[in-house]
Amino acid sequence: MTLTKLLLIVCIVISFRSLGQTNTDIQSRVIPSLEFKLNKKWKFASEYRYSLENDLEKFRSSSIQLESKYSITKNLSLSGGYRFTTSFKEDSHRFFGAIEYDYTINKIFIVSSTTKYQYSTNSFDSNFINEYKKPIKIARQKIKIEFNVPRSKVSFNAGAEIFLKTESQPFFKFNRMRYELGTNYNLKKYGKLGFSVFYEDKYNQIKDNRFVIETKYSININNIIKKKSKK
Repeated sequence: MTLTKLLLIVCIVISFRSLGQTNTDIQSRVIPSLEFKLNKKWKFASEYRYSLENDLEKFRSSSIQLESKYSITKNLSLSGGYRFTTSFKEDSHRFFGAIEYDYTINKIFIVSSTTKYQYSTNSFDSNFINEYKKPIKIARQKIKIEFNVPRSKVSFNAGAEIFLKTESQPFFKFNRMRYELGTNYNLKKYGKLGFSVFYEDKYNQIKDNRFVIETKYSININNIIKKKSKK
């Protein structure tokens, strides 16, 4: 079975589930990104995201994100960053921190666990926060498994993530679940191309559940530097 056929099957299966929900919106994201590894411990990344909604017919938002990651051990790392998002309706700021653990079962399978906390606000003005819209604080837990095809540049992944609001009493309140399937193709010196789809089931049915198609292309600056050095 070719990669194209497999992705088509995945899209059809999730689409049928989405169509069963009358309040499910189909959205898309295009994400070009840059990565730079300073040394064995530190890594930096930036990305731009362009999103569509209303069944791919309407601009949703665009955002710029900056992130840094510190490797504590070979398998354990800490990361943090900032994202600025703008749309026709409003702008928002997000700060986030995460801890990630990767466990390599063998050369083929890798399991990872990511715990993230994010703080999102439309303004830093205390009067705006008190009178209009309070910051949104969310804790996220994601479990992901990756399958690397032997003797190939292709890998597949699947994951599930839970979102919990932390300002609710007593401590947490269930917000939504996200289910994701994806694939990556390693272009080596030219970066990595990724394609994924995820379905997001929100607890509040007044808001739309969403089915998101995501395309990502990441470039490793270190590989570009090495290539120029060889020339």
